[in-house]
Amino acid sequence: MELTKVQEKIKKESVTAFVIVVIFGGLSAILASAFLLIVIATGISPGVNHPSPETALIDILASTAPWILNGFIVGIISLLSAKLLYRIHISYTPFSEKNTKSLNTIAIVAPIMGCVFVLFDIFTNLVMEFDIGLTTFVMIYALMGLVFGLFARIFEYGRLLQQESDEIL
Repeated sequence: MELTKVQEKIKKESVTAFVIVVIFGGLSAILASAFLLIVIATGISPGVNHPSPETALIDILASTAPWILNGFIVGIISLLSAKLLYRIHISYTPFSEKNTKSLNTIAIVAPIMGCVFVLFDIFTNLVMEFDIGLTTFVMIYALMGLVFGLFARIFEYGRLLQQESDEIL
C-alpha cells in the first residue's frame, strides 16, 4: 500500500516538475532568440556603450553571445530533463535504463557546454582583447554535470535493485 502511495507521489511531482522545466526551458530559449533578433535587427546590444564604431561590433559580440548561448543551452538541457520527467510519469518505475541514459547524457552535455564557454572566453581574451569573465558559467555547468552524474549512478543502483526485486518475485 505504501509503495502505491509513493508511486502516485512520483507521478504527481514529475508532472509538476515537467511543467516547470518546460516553461523555464522554453522561456530561456525564447528570450535568447528574442535577444539575438534584437541584436541582429538593431546592431545594438542593450546596456553596452559603444565608444567608437570600430569597437561596436566587438562589444556587441562579446557582450551578447554568452547570454544567447546560455539561453539555448538551458533550453536543450531543459528539453532533455522534460523528456526524462515525462518518462518517469508514464512508467511503472523511474529506475529504467532509458532514464539512467538520459541522466548520463545531461551529465555529459552540461560540462561540454562549460567547455564551450571556456573556449569562447579564451577567444574573446586573445582575439578581441575583451574579458567577459565566463568562469561562473563554467563552474555552474561543471557542477550541474557532477550532480546529474551522481543522480545517474543513483538511478542505475535503483534500476539494479528493482531488477533484483522483480527476479525474486
